Amino acid sequence: MNNDIKTLLISPHSDDIAYSLGGALIKDFFERPISLVTVFTQSNFSPRLKLDSPEEITRIRRLEDLEFTRKMGIEYMNFHFPEPPLRGKKSNEEIFGNLDPCSDPVYNLVYLSLSKLIKQFPNALVVSPMSLGENIDHKIVSEACLSICQENGIEISFYEDVPYASLLTLKQIENKAFEIKPDLKPYRIDITPKFNEKLENLRMYKTQIGRRIPKGVFTHSVRIGIENTKFVETIWANNFLRNCFYYCMYIREEKKYERIWK
Repeated sequence: MNNDIKTLLISPHSDDIAYSLGGALIKDFFERPISLVTVFTQSNFSPRLKLDSPEEITRIRRLEDLEFTRKMGIEYMNFHFPEPPLRGKKSNEEIFGNLDPCSDPVYNLVYLSLSKLIKQFPNALVVSPMSLGENIDHKIVSEACLSICQENGIEISFYEDVPYASLLTLKQIENKAFEIKPDLKPYRIDITPKFNEKLENLRMYKTQIGRRIPKGVFTHSVRIGIENTKFVETIWANNFLRNCFYYCMYIREEKKYERIWK
């Protein structure tokens, strides 16, 4: 383990950093050395590759992370916590409901593991998910990272969970940021020249992503750059208009961004 790590990117699942900060990594936005830390790695979820067992899926997903981190030139660390279906949670309500992350039986174990790791690098920036989209694993990781950093005076920033972020209005995202910390402010990262490379890197995650990458990766990155927020909010209130936005902006090749809150 590199004791000089300057940035800890905390990823609930194997593809979350590639989705949410893949462009920022290509642009070398974060101070190096960087380590990507994946928390929930035991998985039976492989919608694109039909694999036989949780053991095989877990193994392949780890290899996907390793391929991505090698390409980015960053370190990789992981814990071995099971994803919700392997913890007995199978319904949408159990995974995406309005749940208190601290009430999940796995929360304390995740907190202790992250705390032990983060405290080894007191001068590193911790980059945590905001937990947009209400996924219970994202909420557990976000809550644990915030608590640990506040308790130990460690710097923390938050990334917008893509593609979940694309399902929310910008106002809803802002409200979530202020709920986490009232003084958080957004910082845009222009990834326009690196966007296609980001998409290619996402395709490393073959268990999760097929030929078509979710539209939300594109639509969210474009709308962040539109200054007329009233116009954008009107579009996001209507699913049909959102689809129209996707096709219109795709043709126009608008600028694309990622965003962190710090």
